[in-house]
Amino acid sequence: MSHYLKFLFSALFVFSTLSLSANAQTNDIVNESAMASSACNASGFMMDDDSDCRVTPSTFFTTIYEIGLCTAHPYGAAKTSATFDASTCVVIYTDAAPAAVNLAAAIGTNTALPGTASAPPEGTYGFPYIKLGTDFTVAGSFTNTPAGGVATTYYSRGAGNSPDTTGPAVAQTDSLKNFGSGCTSGYLGAAVIGGTMDGFITDTSFARSNSGEATGGNCNKSDRLIAVMNLAAPFTVTSQTYAVNFNFILTNYGAQFVDDNDADIVPDEFASAPFAGYFTVLNAD
Repeated sequence: MSHYLKFLFSALFVFSTLSLSANAQTNDIVNESAMASSACNASGFMMDDDSDCRVTPSTFFTTIYEIGLCTAHPYGAAKTSATFDASTCVVIYTDAAPAAVNLAAAIGTNTALPGTASAPPEGTYGFPYIKLGTDFTVAGSFTNTPAGGVATTYYSRGAGNSPDTTGPAVAQTDSLKNFGSGCTSGYLGAAVIGGTMDGFITDTSFARSNSGEATGGNCNKSDRLIAVMNLAAPFTVTSQTYAVNFNFILTNYGAQFVDDNDADIVPDEFASAPFAGYFTVLNAD
């Protein structure tokens, strides 16, 4: 059975690099429920007052360490395990020292990765996963025409700088180190094609911090981001399977503008934002 990995791009939601309120109890492994967000409006108000909205990034760099398939959720049925249980998993792609890949440059195309891909054993898998770094380098812009007004394009201006109307867009690197207060290391139940997806912040051994293991607003174990998909209908790999694909999704996702100024409803901040993905299996006729 031959095997390859394929990367496509469209529009869905998984998890954000912005901190969210946590459902925390001291020294427990804590998860936050996924929250939906909206794409920016091209006309009228760009976003709701004191909120954020998603845009397609012009730059979106991330690092991809591993892709695999599991027959059981690697963080347990309750998703509160501190460690990644690989006993039911097989690795189908790995790169121990990946270079950052600009996925935004490949929207609408396939992207080849330099790591090692291998065919999974035949079997039924309900929990595919992907392991990423926690740094995301993004840039973007968006054009909005307010009611009765003139079209204005807002550009990212780099880390620490507010967006403005002077281009081109400047990239910044954001780090996903926490999903909430204390340390909230899990983000669960984001709706994606074919099921839901969970995100977990971990160290390089894929272990999670508990809610009391945080320094300066960051989880102490925060070197990797692991996305685990919960398939509504688990797929089966057979002798006729010739591809297991992971499809990244960035259109209207991956970057966001934020309004945090009560004086008006225009972007005051720019940041990396939710991206998504889903797995597909292709079989010969």
